[in-house]
Parts: sequence; structure tokens; C-alpha cells
Amino acid sequence: MTRSTIHTAAKGAALPKRLLRQRICDLRLSLDASPLRACVDELYSELTEAGFIHFRPTIYLGDEWFSPDGVPAISMPFYLANRELMALERDQLKFVEGESTEECMQLLRHEAGHCFDHAWKISSRSDFRRVFGTSKTTRYTPDRYRADSTSRDFVRHLPDNYAQSHPDEDFAETFAVWLAPKSRWQSAYANWPGALRKLEYVDQLVHSLAPSKPIVTSGPTTFAAHRLTRTLAALLRPTE
Repeated sequence: MTRSTIHTAAKGAALPKRLLRQRICDLRLSLDASPLRACVDELYSELTEAGFIHFRPTIYLGDEWFSPDGVPAISMPFYLANRELMALERDQLKFVEGESTEECMQLLRHEAGHCFDHAWKISSRSDFRRVFGTSKTTRYTPDRYRADSTSRDFVRHLPDNYAQSHPDEDFAETFAVWLAPKSRWQSAYANWPGALRKLEYVDQLVHSLAPSKPIVTSGPTTFAAHRLTRTLAALLRPTE
């Protein structure tokens, strides 16, 4: 089974060492001029189809996948916008997160879940705490958590049962599953009472909030690529 890819570097191609010496801000990368634009447009189309009228997260090239705290914006890794940079990322780190169109859309939907939270301050609501737990006082260490692979209280979306890492991530993962076209979440999670309750909560939230304007509409584009003065060598710490 083949995967459609945003860019595919030629196997065995020599990596341009000149790239390692360049500052990221000097690479003159453009999201709009890259195939990433199609993924962004697809996300906006899905949000429109879901009923959102005024909610369009700002999406920009940054140093990694994330949504700045409290800001309805999504950072996409800058290296996804350039074939040579993706080859360099793969060579140094052995993988490229978001390389395939399918994985890119999964990550965009997840980050859009964070943006939905940030735009309407959902994780500050008492009903959020009843469904997902206490977000603001739970230690945020999504790189270190113990997951129960048998639990049916969480959706399955990103690898490693990522929804179990923190209430904020649980919400973002639930939103991503809810948003995905043809997810059929009602039937897929019919026998998962905990996860289904969360999906139904997100469904109710969207129907309630989607027609309205977000409380928060903008904020800093943290770690935007055009402002990063580090070199690629400093960022990737190459072994060569």
C-alpha cells in the first residue's frame, strides 16, 4: 500500500551541506508556494463543512508542530515546505513528522482542536473539566505518560494513545476524530462509553459555538520560521 506524499526526496541523493550553515530565517520559505497549501485549504474546507463560520486558525511555518498556548494558530514545521530540507530532516532524525498527506491532515486536525479550545477558551469551562478532567492544574508532560492500551475512555487517532497524555491533548484528539471526513464516530465508538461521551460533548460544543465569532482571534506566531536565527546545524545537531 503506497502513501501519497507532500514531497519525496530522491533515495540516495547527496544532502547539500550548504544547508546546514544557513539560518532558518534566510531560507525564504513559503507555505503558500509549497504543496502544504493544499493541506491547509483542505482543513479550512473541513471546518466550513463542520459549520464554522468565523473560525479559521492562522497557519504558518514554524520550528515544529504545535499551537501556541492561548492562540488560535498552528505552526507547521518549516522543513515540510522544501524537498531538500525534508531529506536533511530524515537523514538526521530518521523520520519526517507529517510527511504524508494523510499524516499531515491528522496533525492539522489535532492542532485545530487546540485552536478551537484557544479560540473559545474551552478548557477553562466547568463542563470541560467534568468531561476531560482538570486541564490547567494537570502537569503537562506529553512526552512522558503512561497509557492504558485497553482503555475505551479515549479516542484513537495519533500514535501511542496520545489522547491519554493530558486533558488538553485528549480534547484535541477528540476534536480531530470528530472533524475527520467520514469518520463515522457515532458507530465507531458506540461501544466506547468514555470516548463517546467526549465526542458527543465536542459535537454539542461545535453546534453551539460554530455560528459565533471566537473570543480570541489572533496572537503571536511563536517560533515562526522567518524569525528563527538558528542555523540548521544548530537545530538538528548533525552527527557529521
